[in-house]
Amino acid sequence: MIRILVTGVGSLLGQGILKSLSVSSLECRVTGTDYFPSAVGLYWIDKGYILPDILKPEIDEEEWIETLIKVINHEKVKIVLPGLDFEIPILARNKSIIEEQTEAVLVVSSEEIVTIGDDKWGTVKYLRDNNFHYPKSCLPDQINDFSWVNSFPLIVKPRFGHTSENVFLVKNEVELHTAIQKCHKPIIQEYLSDTEQEYTCGSTCMNGEVMTLISLRRTLKNGNTQQAFCEKTAEIDEYIKKLTLSLNPYGPINFQLRLNERGPVVFEINPRFSGTTPIRALFGVNEVEAVINRIMGTTTRSEYKEKEGVVIRYFENQFVTWDQYKVYSS
Repeated sequence: MIRILVTGVGSLLGQGILKSLSVSSLECRVTGTDYFPSAVGLYWIDKGYILPDILKPEIDEEEWIETLIKVINHEKVKIVLPGLDFEIPILARNKSIIEEQTEAVLVVSSEEIVTIGDDKWGTVKYLRDNNFHYPKSCLPDQINDFSWVNSFPLIVKPRFGHTSENVFLVKNEVELHTAIQKCHKPIIQEYLSDTEQEYTCGSTCMNGEVMTLISLRRTLKNGNTQQAFCEKTAEIDEYIKKLTLSLNPYGPINFQLRLNERGPVVFEINPRFSGTTPIRALFGVNEVEAVINRIMGTTTRSEYKEKEGVVIRYFENQFVTWDQYKVYSS
């Protein structure tokens, strides 16, 4: 029985990790953490904990890490899988502390890689400096330095973070300056126009070896994958494998790209599991299982073969009793 801890079990990402575990061949005892009793993943697992809300100013990082370490040790956790975007930089900074004070392996990449993913300007610079395709980009104080900025439409979005909020498609100079004012620490990028050729690509890598890789064409609704299509994508797969090995993450890494006349153009890198991780598992590539197997030294599935087809995302509802709910709300 492998003892797993998943953080952020109420988030789309955390739920996806739990769903991937549920369709795996692994025998696990799953502990989960979140911040609210409404986190649905708390009701899917063996044991749940409410952590102090790290986003509140009165909760400092050291206190949060100490609480997490207590949970890990109390539950005798062997592997920690982060399930919330904003926790990942904190966990990356404290990886050595957590692993020194527990018997768990924390599946998070280095601070350097996490920063490359979190900062879209850093993403562009990494792609450019390592000879990968990248979207033409600039910061607000550079807009007069590049002629392409006059080629509308353009994208204006926050430089930091991973949500689809405050992403603006601007069609003229007035809209450009309005979007820059509305957007916190914005970055301006060329519009990669062919939305029918958008792909979400995921790989897992440990010790310089790519273990799994899958590229899915997708359609979006409110910034999230609505449908995913698994087709033959040899060109993209080879490109993503090369980029993965260049970055050398620890565990999962996710890429968003569009395919155009230049080839695959990556515009976002997320060194973590993805909201589409459970979708990939349905296509036969279970990233969560692959990472756990590598850490545990087991080989229940030495190879993950993708199945071509379509996955359609839908909403679910969860009933919980008052007694269950009160466990986390008291």
